[in-house]
Parts: sequence; structure tokens; C-alpha cells
Amino acid sequence: MNMTAAHLREVKLLAAFSDADLETFLKSGEILTYDALTLMVIEGEPSGGLFFVMEGQVGIFKTNRASGDLVEIAQLRAGHSFGEMSLVDDAPRSATVQALTAVKAFHLPAEVFQRFLAQNETAKCEFYRRCTQELAKRLRSLDDNYVDTQYQLWKVALKGDGKKAA
Repeated sequence: MNMTAAHLREVKLLAAFSDADLETFLKSGEILTYDALTLMVIEGEPSGGLFFVMEGQVGIFKTNRASGDLVEIAQLRAGHSFGEMSLVDDAPRSATVQALTAVKAFHLPAEVFQRFLAQNETAKCEFYRRCTQELAKRLRSLDDNYVDTQYQLWKVALKGDGKKAA
């Protein structure tokens, strides 16, 4: 697949960038391919930049601190991105990302993207606006899931298991 500016434009976070901007990204990034079930990034690792899913599907997993198990919290398809949180706070990866199918992704190193944003105030504002919208959408979804989970836990706790204490 020859990656073009039109391909990158399909990614929601990049839709407002000019073709010239996207061509700059294409020259600075790389296309990566992953087999199904391959770990693409691991929670806690240093961040290396943004990933844009071009083909396939990925799962986003958080580690359950009590059990150490990975818990899937989201799935992303072509047109979605991950790694943007690290551009905001420069923290290690906040989740593990695994290819659920064969995946083709475009990786843009953080330093390239940050340098570009530092030179383009309008693009910077638009990117962070879109980033904020996406993160707000994710937070709303997590809030809904949290409330639903708490409700289910209270139902189970109040119902009990039917056994009497000895």
C-alpha cells in the first residue's frame, strides 16, 4: 500500500491538516505492519509517538492492578489513532495495544510531530481541539461503563449469594 495524504486524512485527528502538512508527516513517519495478536505497545513503556490505524483492528488493554490481568477497554479500527495522550503529558504509555487482526499502521515519532506543532500555531490549536474532543468522548464512555459496573456490583452485593454465615 502506497500511503498518501488522502489516507492520513481519513484519521480523525489529522482531518484538518493540509495536504502539504500530511506529506511532511509521510516523509517523517513509517508504515508498520503487525500480525494478529502482536503487541504493538506495552503499558508503562516510554512513548515513541503516535500511531494511526490504516487497516485492521486493535484492542486497547489496561492492566488490572489487583490481578495483573489485561482487561480490554476499547477496540479501534482504521481511521483511529492512539498515543495522543503521551503528546499531552509526556508520560509512559497508559495502555497496552494489541493487533486483533493483521494491522497496517502509520507511526509518527513524537519529536517530529511536536516540532511540527511548534511551528504551526493554527495546526497545533486544531490538533489539540480534536484531541480534547476524542479524549472527552472516551471519558464519557468510561464514565458510563463505571456507573453501569457499580450498579451491577451493588445488585450482586445486595442480593447476596443466598448462603447463611456460619
